[in-house]
Amino acid sequence: MWWLGALAGIAVLFWGLPACLERREEGVPTLLGRIEQERHSHLESAFGKTISPWKLARYLEQHDDLLELVCKWTGINRTHTADILFRLNSRYSLAEVALAKAVGGIVMLAVAIQLAIAYTGGQSLNTTAYLPLIIAVLLFLLPTMLLDVADKRAKAEIREQVPIFFGIVQSLVEAGMPIQAAVKQTARRFDGRLGRELARLEVEERRYGTWRKALEELAFRWEVDTLSAISMEINEAMSKGVSIAKMIAAQVEEQVRQQEDEASDHMNRLNVRLLPFVIVLMGVPLLFLVMGPIFIGIGERL
Repeated sequence: MWWLGALAGIAVLFWGLPACLERREEGVPTLLGRIEQERHSHLESAFGKTISPWKLARYLEQHDDLLELVCKWTGINRTHTADILFRLNSRYSLAEVALAKAVGGIVMLAVAIQLAIAYTGGQSLNTTAYLPLIIAVLLFLLPTMLLDVADKRAKAEIREQVPIFFGIVQSLVEAGMPIQAAVKQTARRFDGRLGRELARLEVEERRYGTWRKALEELAFRWEVDTLSAISMEINEAMSKGVSIAKMIAAQVEEQVRQQEDEASDHMNRLNVRLLPFVIVLMGVPLLFLVMGPIFIGIGERL
């Protein structure tokens, strides 16, 4: 029966081949046709819309009810996963993540059925027999785990960069530059994820109508408390027409103090974790140096 499963897998693989391996019956495009293709691809990239190279993923994107069903079966939180992909500006789509989880689930189910058949047939199962099942479970969990790790790392990076970035903005505002121009100027020259995200506000400003609304949506999308606090302060100051330099200075100082407290707590926890190793690596030699002469004296007396 294994060859039937192999044939079915090969058939599904060929049906869902990437677009680069698909056979297309198109003639040689004219000059106007190529210009139109370039314009269409430029518009799709400008609006963040990418076409998946996999036919199965494109089929899921075209059938939303089927995509919802696959997400439900594979345990994917559709809204949460879509937000992560949008935050990370990932080239992968929700359909591709769901397809990867579905393939992992099918492999895991096939391995589980094989182990169940072997167990009911009276075969003895050792630790090596369960190794394919462990690999299949990891393959099933890997897509969402990688997304969560990348999302947490990106949030931590932005949280660390907020005091540095807005410290530069504070200096420019105190020099007389408007807050919006100061953020744009700093974002163009700031080498980091926060700088790239705030540089995109020029494009998102056209989408949301105002720069303040785009900044608010950016802070809401990333769910970083420090960025949200500064965004609220900027919106409040711009709506009231008051100076924002002191507000930014207070927020930056508070965030720097908070980061110092977090670093101190991390070092304290690290010291506690390293204490058993210190006791083992240093306590045993010290115990030998202290107790060794005593045992030697006892041995000589005996």
